[in-house]
Amino acid sequence: MKKLLFAIIAMLAVACTSPYIPSIDNPSYPTDEDVDIIAYIDKRLAEEYYWLDEVEEKSSSFNRRLAWEEYLDNSLLRLTTNADDGHTNKDGSRTLYSYIREINKDTRAEVSGFGIALHYTIVKISKDVEYYGFVIEDVYDNSPAEEAGIKRGDVIVQVDKEYITRNNYLARFNAIENNSATSLKLSILRQVDSKEFEVTLSKGSYKESPVAYYDVLDFENYDRKIGYLVYTGFESEYDEELLAALSDLATRGAQDIILDLRTNGGGSVISAIKLASSLLGPTYANTPFCIVERNPRNISSDKVEEFRLEDTGISLAINHLTIIASGYSASASEIIIEGMRGLDIPVTIIGSTTEGKNCGMDVTRRTIGTTYLEYAPITFMCFNAKGFGGWGEGITPDIDLTTENEIGPSDENYPIPRTEWGDITHDIGLVAAIASVTGKKVSTADTRSLAYECELKPSIAIERPAAGTLVYR
Repeated sequence: MKKLLFAIIAMLAVACTSPYIPSIDNPSYPTDEDVDIIAYIDKRLAEEYYWLDEVEEKSSSFNRRLAWEEYLDNSLLRLTTNADDGHTNKDGSRTLYSYIREINKDTRAEVSGFGIALHYTIVKISKDVEYYGFVIEDVYDNSPAEEAGIKRGDVIVQVDKEYITRNNYLARFNAIENNSATSLKLSILRQVDSKEFEVTLSKGSYKESPVAYYDVLDFENYDRKIGYLVYTGFESEYDEELLAALSDLATRGAQDIILDLRTNGGGSVISAIKLASSLLGPTYANTPFCIVERNPRNISSDKVEEFRLEDTGISLAINHLTIIASGYSASASEIIIEGMRGLDIPVTIIGSTTEGKNCGMDVTRRTIGTTYLEYAPITFMCFNAKGFGGWGEGITPDIDLTTENEIGPSDENYPIPRTEWGDITHDIGLVAAIASVTGKKVSTADTRSLAYECELKPSIAIERPAAGTLVYR
C-alpha cells in the first residue's frame, strides 16, 4: 500500500575495498543512465547484500542489458541461498523484499488524490455473476473520501456506473489506490448495515499519516483504562505524530494498551525503538531491544549493531502488551512483538499468523543522472535481546480469529476490513482484544452482533507491495 513508502535519510555507500563488478570494471557498451544505476545496484549487492557470497559467484551471469527497473529482481531471483529475501505467492511466484525505486525528493508532501487505501484481496459480490468489490482498508483524514462520508470497511461495488470484473479490476484498482483517475463516481456498500449509496469524488490534498486512530476506552466493571492505537507503518517522518498520540494516551491515564498492527508491514527500526521506549518508559532506557547482524564480509557496516531503548519523555509503563496482528504484520511489527518478549514483557497476539520477516535493509538514497532513487537490498537479520530471531515462518497468534477460539467471535476471512477503526461492536479484532484484556468473554449475543448482512468472500488477490525493516542511513 502507499503507506508502505518510507522516508529515508540519504547516505552515500562508502566502500573500504573494491570487488570486481563486471558492469563497473568492464562495461560492454557505452555508459548511460541505465548502466550507471545498474552499477550502483551491483556495487551494493557485492559489498552489502546478506547473501553476497552467491552474488560474487553468479554476478557474471546477471543480465546487464535490462532496464534498471527490471535488473534487481531479475538478478536476485537467479540466486538460491536467499530464500529469506521475499515471500512465495499463492500462484508460486516470488515477491522480493529487496527493492530499488524512483521517488520524489520531497518528504511528507501532501498527496493529491482521493484518500482511499484498498485491501489487496478483492471480494465477490454476486453468486451468479462475476462481479467483484474493492474493500476499503483505510480512509485518510481530511481527504475527499472522508469528506464524502466513506469509511473503512465500505465496499466499492461499481466504478463510474460499471461493475468490477476480471477484465477491468486491475485498472479500476489502480485508479483508486494510486489516484491515477481524475475523478471517480463510486457505488458503495456498507457492510455493517448493508446500505448502499453513491458518491462522486474529485482529487484533493491530504496527508497519509500512519497514526490512523487512537483513543482511550472505558468499560463498565473494568477499573483500568485501555489505550488503543492503530499504527499502519513505521514511517520515521511521522514520528512526531506517533509520539504525540502515545503522549496523549499516557496523559489520559491509559493503563492497558492494545496496539493494532494488523495492516502494518514494517519500516524504520528507529520508529520501532521510539514506540517500544514510550510503551515501557525510562526505566528501560539504554536496554538492547533489537540486534541486527550482517554478513561478516559486509564492508559498509559493522557485522552486529544494537538498537537500544531511549527516554522519549513518555511513560506508559506497561507490563503487558496486547497486539492485533495479521499476515500483513511484518518486520518492524514483528520486532515489537519479539523485542518485548526478549525483555520478558508478556505479549498477547490477537488475529492471525504474521508475515514472518526477520531480515531487513540498509536504505540509501541517491541521484543518478536525472533519477532520484531509493535502494534497499536485504543486508541483515534481526534478533531480540535474548538472541532469538527465528520468526521467519511467522508469529502464531494466541487468539486465532480465523477459526473458533476461546473468546468467541471469528471470521474465516479476517483481516478483510468490516468496519471503521474503533468500532467496539463490529470490529472483530478490537472486540476480541478488549475481551482478552478485560478477561470478559464475548457473550453469544455479542457474537451475533458481529454477523454481517452481506456475505462477502475473498476471490482475487492483488500482489501487495513488499515491506521491510529499514535502517535509515
